[in-house]
Amino acid sequence: MVDNMQPWPQQRQGFRPSPPGMQRTPFPGVPQPGTSAAPGISSLTREERQEAKRIAEEASFSFAGYQVVRREFISHRFDPAMTIRGNSITFNNSCISKLEDATYIQFLINPTERKLAIRPCDEGARDAVRWCVVKGDKRKSREITCRPFTTKLYDLMGWESIYRYKLQGMRINYQGESLYLFDLSAKEAFLPQSRDPETGKIKRPKPILPSEWLETFGLSVDEHRASTEIDLTEGFVSSDLTDSEPAAEQLPITSDTTEVL
Repeated sequence: MVDNMQPWPQQRQGFRPSPPGMQRTPFPGVPQPGTSAAPGISSLTREERQEAKRIAEEASFSFAGYQVVRREFISHRFDPAMTIRGNSITFNNSCISKLEDATYIQFLINPTERKLAIRPCDEGARDAVRWCVVKGDKRKSREITCRPFTTKLYDLMGWESIYRYKLQGMRINYQGESLYLFDLSAKEAFLPQSRDPETGKIKRPKPILPSEWLETFGLSVDEHRASTEIDLTEGFVSSDLTDSEPAAEQLPITSDTTEVL
């Protein structure tokens, strides 16, 4: 019968007390009374262990093998963007509001690198295009009718005329100027909007992403860095958007639930 009044070690079956005067063997890694902790990880605080891990990761880190995840894979509804249709170009209000007080812009395109840049300009500048409507201290997006220009863009990029294309803008600085840069190959394609026959509401089509994007998360760090480099003296030309064709009527949007493939 076990004597419950004895310490726990003495309650074990087969327990044999050590002979008087014999020193017990300490359990490995457990500091003994009157001694300091053994050197090593067990002697470090939590903060010290985290700092040691951070230093080790920092010493061995490299961008090699990393990919910058495409913005199109993440919700970007309120990011600066440009939409190109068969006969017009429209910039969203986010794009307009973040380019200071620009009311007129110039389009510059590099047909070789498939990049399009816009830069602010004065009202009377050559090839100036009004890209927004000014009401008091507010500026709102306006549709820029430019069928000759969009036709050339569709031909250059091999786009399907039935689609409209949305491109995300990147704000950069070049020689003291604030510009927006658009990569024409990084686009989202949309079928025309349609009306639900039962509810009468406009249905938003799903964006169609380039098939090659499905093979990666995005560009490598080096490729991503190179994609933002720009030299307006190399390959960029200004475009004349003069077009007397009236703007096409747009259907009102009643739903804002855009789905991404």
